[in-house]
Amino acid sequence: MSTKVYVVTLHRREDLPNFYAEMAGNNIPLEKKRPISRNTNYYLTEEQAEELREDSRVWGVEAAEDFKIKRSVVNREPYGKSGNFWKADTQGQSTISPNDLQWGHLHCAGNDGQRGKNNFGPVNLGWNYEQTNEDVEVFNSGKHVDVVIVDDCMSFDSEEWYSQSTAKTRFVEYQWLNELNTLVNSIDDDAQSEPTGSITYHQNVNMSSYHGNHVAGTVAGQHYGWAREANIYNLAVIDPWASGQSIPPLLIFDYLRAFHRSKGINSETGKKNPTITNHSYGGIRYMPNEQNLTFGDLISVTFRGIQYDSGNPGPSGWTQSGVEDDFGVRFNLSEYPTYSASIAADVQDAVAEGVVVVGAAGNDNLLVADVGDQDWDNVMQVNGAGTFFYNRGAWPNSPDSGAINVGALNKQADFRRSTYTQFGPGINVFAPGDNIVSAYGNGGLNDSKYGQGSGNYYYPISGTSMASPQVCGVLACLATGKDRFNQEQAFAYIEKFSKDGDMTFNLSGGGLGDNTCSFGSPDKYLLAKSPREIVGFIKDVDGRRKFGGQTYPRSHRLFSEPPVSQSVTVTFTVVVGSGNYVMTGTDRVNTFTDAFDPTIRVNAGDKIIFTIDVSGHPFLIKTAATTGLGNQLQTYSGSGNGVLRNGTVDGDVTLYTEGLSGTTLYYVCQFHSSMQGQIIIS
Repeated sequence: MSTKVYVVTLHRREDLPNFYAEMAGNNIPLEKKRPISRNTNYYLTEEQAEELREDSRVWGVEAAEDFKIKRSVVNREPYGKSGNFWKADTQGQSTISPNDLQWGHLHCAGNDGQRGKNNFGPVNLGWNYEQTNEDVEVFNSGKHVDVVIVDDCMSFDSEEWYSQSTAKTRFVEYQWLNELNTLVNSIDDDAQSEPTGSITYHQNVNMSSYHGNHVAGTVAGQHYGWAREANIYNLAVIDPWASGQSIPPLLIFDYLRAFHRSKGINSETGKKNPTITNHSYGGIRYMPNEQNLTFGDLISVTFRGIQYDSGNPGPSGWTQSGVEDDFGVRFNLSEYPTYSASIAADVQDAVAEGVVVVGAAGNDNLLVADVGDQDWDNVMQVNGAGTFFYNRGAWPNSPDSGAINVGALNKQADFRRSTYTQFGPGINVFAPGDNIVSAYGNGGLNDSKYGQGSGNYYYPISGTSMASPQVCGVLACLATGKDRFNQEQAFAYIEKFSKDGDMTFNLSGGGLGDNTCSFGSPDKYLLAKSPREIVGFIKDVDGRRKFGGQTYPRSHRLFSEPPVSQSVTVTFTVVVGSGNYVMTGTDRVNTFTDAFDPTIRVNAGDKIIFTIDVSGHPFLIKTAATTGLGNQLQTYSGSGNGVLRNGTVDGDVTLYTEGLSGTTLYYVCQFHSSMQGQIIIS
């Protein structure tokens, strides 16, 4: 069994003489004695190290290779936004400039004076200042964060995706299907077939889609966005044009979980990047003949436990205006938001694994109740469309899913909600959503400011789809350089740092027929404010309090806690150096950087992916530490345990450990016994 240097530390200096003598008597090789210290360096096998850890005199036994110093990663890179913040235009879009800035930056990152309540934007349906020149600071850049725009397809070559610090694109042409299908298949329990094939990302000049580009521009664009140094990924679920095949709804969050699980360690930070995802879409139920709902199609409404129909009308009568005012039914919709328990569960599972999920509330001017509220079980019965809940929001952003549900703030100077936005206690926060300027597909206005070529476009559009990426982008800034940034921290930031009590509601009575009504909405809009009050120290941002599995401020169960021993995927890069396998990666216990033949510790059920570049030194996983081809672990068959591509010198070797609790395996070079180490499975 190979040895390496361990630092052995005793509790008491008085025990050193006897300890030295005992180690010498047992022929333990001394590497370095430090007479004025309680630390002594010995060459030990892993078994000897474990035995010494049980000695009551011994404080610790630590591998010498683990003592490395790394510069702290910069996790605060503020930057300024200075120029003309554009909010509205009485003359249409004719005077907008590609150098104009989206007003969300000013509203969220500025101060009260810069926000200009009752001054900046339309006032009392008239007009006042439609644009203003200001300077604001955004508290961070989103560096070392992966943002996933779950939307329609995006173009790969928009210069809005470039980094201002490196002048290189941050858009990753990621092959979701080729990279993740094996893992998705192991996660999936929906009996769905995974789509296959390579995804082709297209140039902007050929891109008819615009929604994904616009959303990404607000999240992470260099000019229009917040997290201007974040990595940008696109998972196309709405428009299949990019790949020829969209991701089925019941697999969306399986792919996001697989992506988050399988990503490697960032070589600059020594950690996995956080995953922040935006979902500016929602599930729908078509009305009869895919036409707007008509009053004649409505059979009944069950509102707060009482069924109303033509024989039992509500207070305002069984007429179209009556059911609109009494029950909040909307007749100008060809599709209604549809709720899904199965997708709510999928979102909960993704959140539990560390994926941050932010979504658009919807553009139907419908009440979204919170779980357990008196309006949660309101249903409509529609001829030809069935019976369905109409106040639970749309998947995947329903209140019980755990997604951060974002409503739209209007361009009006009094900070009212947008007339189209969903509202109610199921909304978590409002953010600027009207007339948001951002990147676009071909069909927008030509964007001439970049100077590196044609094919860049911009355009102002409105919707909760434009509000959600404001929140997503600010959270990506918050996650910069952090490890294990999760949904609770995101909710806590919104709860602690949003602006409370500054919106204007209920201008026409506050009933369901009032398109400024609150009806239980939070009087809260997004702010972009650094939680770091002193450089170098981070102010606590606590997660929401839990009461028996419930979360604050909601009074309902938000997500199921993951099992304590939940399986994970760990990844290691493996090269050769000084006659050893040299590895970088993180297991269940330790993070290794350029470590020589480290001992890897995982739990049964975990998967280990070794990315190999070891020409001349075939990498074998075995049941015994022997050279040659004997004692190899069995080939993985699709379940249980085993190895894929054992003996590889260039590519991935994947170890599946289900059922191997209490087992020690070995990675060994086929030809050189000095190149070996242990895999301890608990």
